[in-house]
Amino acid sequence: MNSSPSVNPAGLPPALQQFLQIEQLIQSGQLATANQQVEGLLRSQPGLVPALLYKAEIELASGRNGAARQYIGKALAGHMDSPRTAIQLVRMLAVLSESTTILEIVGQLPPPMWDSAKSLTEIAQELSVQGAYVQARQFAEAAVQRDPDHPPSLYMLATIEVFYGNMARAAELCERVLRFVPGDPGTHWLLSRLRQPDPGPRIDRIRSLLSRTTDAETVSWLAYALHNELHDSKQHAEAWTALEQGCRAKRSLLDYTQSGADALFDGLCQWRAEELERGDGFSAGALRPIFVIGLHRSGTTLAERVLGGHSQVAAGGETYDIRAKLRRASGLHFPSEIDLRVVQHRDQLNYRAIGEGYLSGMAWRAQGKPIITDKLPSNYFNVGFIARALPEARFIHLNRDPIDVGLSSLRTLFSHACPYSYDQQEYVAHYRQYQRLMDHWRALLPERILDVRYDDLVNEPERTASEMARFVGLDFEPAMLDVGRKGEAVATASSVMMRDGIRRDRGKVWKAYESQLAPMIEALRAG
Repeated sequence: MNSSPSVNPAGLPPALQQFLQIEQLIQSGQLATANQQVEGLLRSQPGLVPALLYKAEIELASGRNGAARQYIGKALAGHMDSPRTAIQLVRMLAVLSESTTILEIVGQLPPPMWDSAKSLTEIAQELSVQGAYVQARQFAEAAVQRDPDHPPSLYMLATIEVFYGNMARAAELCERVLRFVPGDPGTHWLLSRLRQPDPGPRIDRIRSLLSRTTDAETVSWLAYALHNELHDSKQHAEAWTALEQGCRAKRSLLDYTQSGADALFDGLCQWRAEELERGDGFSAGALRPIFVIGLHRSGTTLAERVLGGHSQVAAGGETYDIRAKLRRASGLHFPSEIDLRVVQHRDQLNYRAIGEGYLSGMAWRAQGKPIITDKLPSNYFNVGFIARALPEARFIHLNRDPIDVGLSSLRTLFSHACPYSYDQQEYVAHYRQYQRLMDHWRALLPERILDVRYDDLVNEPERTASEMARFVGLDFEPAMLDVGRKGEAVATASSVMMRDGIRRDRGKVWKAYESQLAPMIEALRAG
């Protein structure tokens, strides 16, 4: 669920009261005051794990990744005095994308050892974020068994069932959540994605909730939920009105400027061929990475599903492991895929350590296979860093009609990705800069980037899959075309559609909204 109840510290032990106060200070941005309290605790108890973790959180909030890692390292060597502390540690490791360490910790603490459905759900959430969906599902199932009426547990399990293609069960779990928390906006949004029959009652209750709130975050969830239901019902005029409402609400919450984005693209286009030829990266013959990149909503999930159907390829999913290694190498903590400061000081990075650390962290995802995919679409920002750190890495770049991508992006409620995607003109500006950057990477790395047209992938899947296989040094296997295969999690915005197999009807969806999309269409066609 997207919200949690407030905590009343009355009657709690003094130490826990202080921890809650520190958390509130950090969340409200009062870092100096929080730091004073944490340092006071550490002076009296230098090895107090919760205090070490709060110190790490303060360092991350201040943009200091290296310092935070030092405190987390000390915490790892300390004593876990409660499930609350263990969860706090796992959460901080998740921020650093230290998935291997998280799996080691959780492997030693199976579901029966946890104290409550709440704790089990929080661990399931962190495992899911890391892409450990098998383990996340085990914890979520255990949470619901522990307390069948715990809304966050039901919501977490519903989310994971969507990843595994079990839409009917996910819908049933969502309805159970809404019996306890009728107004939970995240649950209405999740349910709206499941293409369930008889949308009328769902549309009515979402509209009723929307009429009673002005909170921007709540509005964004509910308006997108309403759009999804109306779009699937082919009520396109009303669906567009809801989408506009959702986009406005979400955009109001984002700290995004075109000037900042332009400066980043300018910096990335300064990469030079001689930098990529230094030979200071890391190669490991046992594991080769393939990066599937492109704009979000351009077909990257489909491309990875095709590649992942090969017997020699493990689908790694969307990971932020490259960002984590760049944070570690630079000592900086930043929220987006890359930071301009890292770009400007890229000559100071240890590329061998970046490459070695990345492959080590991805090893568990590979499950012994020789090739691993990483399909975070926006790694197109990081092609230069990846190419230098991982000389065996290859890139499969998806190209799709920019109008199709533009509408699909507008219709997707992202968590933190794609801040440009809620405004038509901002999308067009980003698209132009993205084209420019990809032209730059192609000029520097012509043999390491394969451009794949989305239309070719859906209309000529065998030919295109064969081309992709050859590019990564493999022969085509028919199983590559079974993208709707069961038993594997798909945890992207395309998770529902992937269960339909390769669909040829996803092009030109924008025709239903052609007049409303006129600003974007005209700007794109203007060149």
